[in-house]
Amino acid sequence: MIERRRHHSWKTAWGFWRVLIAVSATFAALLVPAHIVGGETLVPHYRWYDAFLTFIFFTDVVIRLRAPQNVVGTRGWLLLGVDLVSAVPLAALTGIPAFALARLLKLLRVAQLLSSWRYHRLQYWNILRLVYFGYWLAICIHWLACGWLALRGASPGTDLWTGYLHSLFWVLSTLTTLGFTDNMPRTNPEIVYAAVLMIFGVATYGYVIGNVANILANIDPARARYFEHMEKLSSFMNYRGIPAELQRRVRDYHAYVWEHRLGYDEATTLSGLPPSLLIEVSMFLKRDVIQHVPFFATASDELIQEIALCMHPVVYMPGDVIFRQGERGRDMYFISRGAVEVLGKDGQPMAILRKGDVFGEMALVLNKPRTATVQATGYCDLYRLEKAMFDDILSRYPEFAAHVRALTRERRGSRRVVNT
Repeated sequence: MIERRRHHSWKTAWGFWRVLIAVSATFAALLVPAHIVGGETLVPHYRWYDAFLTFIFFTDVVIRLRAPQNVVGTRGWLLLGVDLVSAVPLAALTGIPAFALARLLKLLRVAQLLSSWRYHRLQYWNILRLVYFGYWLAICIHWLACGWLALRGASPGTDLWTGYLHSLFWVLSTLTTLGFTDNMPRTNPEIVYAAVLMIFGVATYGYVIGNVANILANIDPARARYFEHMEKLSSFMNYRGIPAELQRRVRDYHAYVWEHRLGYDEATTLSGLPPSLLIEVSMFLKRDVIQHVPFFATASDELIQEIALCMHPVVYMPGDVIFRQGERGRDMYFISRGAVEVLGKDGQPMAILRKGDVFGEMALVLNKPRTATVQATGYCDLYRLEKAMFDDILSRYPEFAAHVRALTRERRGSRRVVNT
């Protein structure tokens, strides 16, 4: 447990550090090209910024070497070499300003961070993809503006900041295919630069239009799947002549499942998890209902975990009979959401059971017929534990089995308890 908490603390701190590195790399991507083109005029006090970047990038190399490998992931020595190169103040050491572009290699870590977010934020990936594109496009536009300023220079009578704004405006107008004739390229290098920029603008325009259309079409894939499934189901029921009332109940069931589970089946969704994660997720989902059961008050953690893994979710609609009086008990139920009504021999209500309650355990443990009928008063989310699985667990925990049978007989003899 202590090791797991330490690992979690490392992961949290590592996440914040990666964000800080991404911000610093973005900072460098904006300042370095501007300083190469305009010097201290465009970026005052650049040497202090450069010293900060040197410190933060060297610290990142040290942290990556010393941090646990299961936190930082597999160490790529090539990327660590890139980190080291970007940390060295080459421009200050050699006196060649262009060598400061080596700082931009740190953007590889930004790309790595954005890629990892892609897999951890799948439900927002369509939106994030457009945000990431906007991030890289903004940096590229800044670089292109700096390049045009280096080629054209500032207009006579204007300062470098005004020249940069003019260059930025020209780049934006060219990328958006608007264009302005009063700022046409004049020299051969300017013409080549403008032609390349126009090609880049056409590709960017097509990418944006295509992705926006795709995002709008797939903004909510779960909802799209739900409506597609409902259309197929409605067509099938109409084709087979299913009565209108029964069709309504089928649609109501799917609407409830969609509203509370987005149409996903819990057991199927979790089936692909490895055993350790499956146990943790199952315990998180079912802990609240298990801990209310008197049977499990003295149970070990291992037994509770086995019980949680054997509990399967089921949904009942209003008025559905979960089991009837006289039936052989084959399972017990845990209420996760909703309420059920216990009916006596005369059909009159005896009790209302709600979230956290358990029922059906008497007949299951004692192997006796059901002594009451239980039906859902509304939509109910239950967890069902089958007798075969429960007996298998009891066979491996004889002391717990004896405790359960004794407690069941005691409760069965109590008049305050509704026996089912």
